[in-house]
Amino acid sequence: MAHAGAPAPESAERRIAALEKELSETQAALAEMRSTYQCLHDMLMQARTPICMWRGEDFIFTVVNPAYSAALPGRQLLGRPIREATPEATQGFCDLLSNVYRTGEPFVGNELPVRLHNPEKGCEELRWYNVVYAPVRDGAGEIVGVCHYGVELTEQVQARQAAEARAEELRKSAELIAAQQETIRVLSTPLLPLAPGVLAMPLIGPIGAERSEQILQGLLRGVAAQGAHIVILDVTGVETIDTQAANALVRAAQAVRLLGARVLVTGVQPSMAQVLVQLGVDLRGISTYSTLQSGIAAAIGGR
Repeated sequence: MAHAGAPAPESAERRIAALEKELSETQAALAEMRSTYQCLHDMLMQARTPICMWRGEDFIFTVVNPAYSAALPGRQLLGRPIREATPEATQGFCDLLSNVYRTGEPFVGNELPVRLHNPEKGCEELRWYNVVYAPVRDGAGEIVGVCHYGVELTEQVQARQAAEARAEELRKSAELIAAQQETIRVLSTPLLPLAPGVLAMPLIGPIGAERSEQILQGLLRGVAAQGAHIVILDVTGVETIDTQAANALVRAAQAVRLLGARVLVTGVQPSMAQVLVQLGVDLRGISTYSTLQSGIAAAIGGR
């Protein structure tokens, strides 16, 4: 006779079946989790970017993929604290990890410089990385570690720095060329004070359109700044003269006269005088002299 209150045999069988079903489902879920974990682990191990995970406040390496190991060749990382395994972490990285571990806030850094020892070269070299430090939590949501994901950008940074350095060199070269051009411009149209109120501009070489404008601007600035009333244009160093050059001299003389000054042209050789006549250049109002000396004497004597 069955005791009062004892479960019926059918009820016990159903309970056993339920427990077996629950166990089976748990085992299936566990197998699924293991499969997922293995897939994730394989993905991390096959990733071409450095990935690792540290556990605990000492940041002990628990996961290190080959790409991370390749960045630090010849080192035993797994099972060792970060400060012991990678002394480079003292370059401020431990502070970043501690902040992530303490606050749970991920850290994202772009182009972070780090000095790493290169065993092949036997010296330290500077590298750059984009990194992400993210907290690792357990099933209860407590932070138990920090994971690292990084991308090395050394080649890109060095290429950009080289391009920037080249651009800076070009900028300095352009400034130097501009300064040299300004020096040449000043030297090609020098304006020399000979006496109070008397200026001289010795010209050497051909006179083109650009130089004609420089001559005109230089004369006007000099006359206005120094209050000159006589300006000597010496063309002794001008071997040949054409219509453009002759007209430039005439324009300069006319402009100077508008400022109340007079222009003397010196160094006019017979061959140049003949060309000016053949070109029909109007030199009325412009005094000409065969030598600079005679022009200076006339200028000083006529003050």
